[in-house]
Amino acid sequence: MSEQPEPMRLLKPIGEEAFKLLGDETRRRIMFLLRDNELTVKEISSELDLTTQNIYHHMKRLQEAGLVQVSHERRSGHLIESYYTATADTFFYYDDKMEVKTIQSFIDVLNGLNERGIQVEVSEENASKLSELHTKRSKLLNTPSIVYDLCASCSFSGFFMKFGPMNPLLLSQILHYSSIINMADEDFEESLELTRKLRQFLRFISKAKDS
Repeated sequence: MSEQPEPMRLLKPIGEEAFKLLGDETRRRIMFLLRDNELTVKEISSELDLTTQNIYHHMKRLQEAGLVQVSHERRSGHLIESYYTATADTFFYYDDKMEVKTIQSFIDVLNGLNERGIQVEVSEENASKLSELHTKRSKLLNTPSIVYDLCASCSFSGFFMKFGPMNPLLLSQILHYSSIINMADEDFEESLELTRKLRQFLRFISKAKDS
């Protein structure tokens, strides 16, 4: 008895290796086909005007990365044909590790607050504290920081939508709300306390600018 495929998901996080696979134009074209259709390798090769050997090579890598799966199989004469489908409507890539440039990123945030008319003291010490509070709260909420950098070779950001690019702010909201729903009550209360501390610190450094 063949193993039943997992139900297709709306959103599915992928790792760095899977994200890199989508940098290849042929694999992206395959993914676009399989998010709306269940196709055999032969049908895909016909759609893309490529050899079946070429498609098999890409399909193997996409399967290993968890991007596509066999939805069902049909007998055609003496052969059994596999039909493939995408495992999700939307794939997004994130890296929840702290980046080397974290402090610089929060210095940019402080500078951005100044540009919006909220005068704050810009210093490495304040950026480091802000980074610490932000990271603690994000980890508690289990909210990944989405990679917004454009892929130079494939011209799409760290998300891969069925109907075109998703607004990164919208994707952030989806992930954020999902985290809130799944939080235990005690974790939610702790997140509120961390939010309070974050607000107090921001108000403190905004006053420090004028002192």
